[in-house]
Amino acid sequence: MDRMTAMQSKFLGRSRRRSGSIMANGFSLVELILYSAITLILFNAALSMSLSQSRTSIKTYELAALRNQMARITFLLEGELAEGETITVCNANCPVVNGRNVAYSLRISHPHAADRAAITNADVTYYGTADSPNLFRFGPPFTTATTDVNPANGNLAFGSGALTAAAANVESVASPYTTLSNLGVNADERHTLTYSITITTGTTDRDSPWASTLTATDQKARTRVFAF
Repeated sequence: MDRMTAMQSKFLGRSRRRSGSIMANGFSLVELILYSAITLILFNAALSMSLSQSRTSIKTYELAALRNQMARITFLLEGELAEGETITVCNANCPVVNGRNVAYSLRISHPHAADRAAITNADVTYYGTADSPNLFRFGPPFTTATTDVNPANGNLAFGSGALTAAAANVESVASPYTTLSNLGVNADERHTLTYSITITTGTTDRDSPWASTLTATDQKARTRVFAF
């Protein structure tokens, strides 16, 4: 009996030492490699998902900004055209504007410019150049006239947005990274403009999430003032 008890005690001692040794050593090498591989796979999946969501968010933001910019420049173009009288377009070999070689141009004859006590015509030209991605405007600046009529001071009550013909023509960037193309005028009545417009973010790397382009084709706008 004592001999059997001694054998049982010896067996239990070995079991405790083996169990303690396993707990003290932690995971085996195979288990550690397996768990590390699974953790790395899960981390890479989470990182890829995060990057994809970030790129999608950036693209959405950029397209929204381009749409806003498109709305602003088309509103400006259509507003000036609506108050214009004649339209002249050029798609190649265009006349020099403000000392610049012009790739394309849209000239609007504007009969509502404020020149002291008179109403006079003014030419406004939108154009692009080979050395710049921007759409430029060259012409009289906009006045800040109020509704108070004071012809002696050049205020003809047209309100903000009228042109000041008495001021020197100025060049300004109408819209950055913007190009007009396919400029045309209706051959019959000569008062309807057709055009396409493209706006980019200015990023040349196509793989960049910031690289976006927005194009609107077959756009139309017409003058409201008819000259006979």
